[in-house]
Amino acid sequence: MQSDAATVDDYLAEVPEDRRQALATLRDLINQVAPDAHEQMKYGHPHWDLEGPLFSLASQKRHMSLYVDDDPLMATEGEALGTLTGVDVGKCCIRFRSLDRLPLDRVEALLAAAAAARR
Repeated sequence: MQSDAATVDDYLAEVPEDRRQALATLRDLINQVAPDAHEQMKYGHPHWDLEGPLFSLASQKRHMSLYVDDDPLMATEGEALGTLTGVDVGKCCIRFRSLDRLPLDRVEALLAAAAAARR
């Protein structure tokens, strides 16, 4: 869902409750692994910059998405995550319907590696 929300808090307030909790959990995880990244609304959804685009979250019509702007990392670790969990992983995004389908420890390691590559 593309939003006109001014802040990430406003965006989260707009999404359905089940998705709000999942996206808030991922937001917290992103802010933990990349505390120096700049959180903002960009392109209608939550976005983090660190020396350029780094992460984004989105609530889509049929799923939620976590975008990781690190093509080489997503080609290896993202693909492994998809194979391991059966979650739909694209070139730069992880699409999921429920947070319980994502192994948060693997997601955290992926996010941390992407953030570390920018430092």
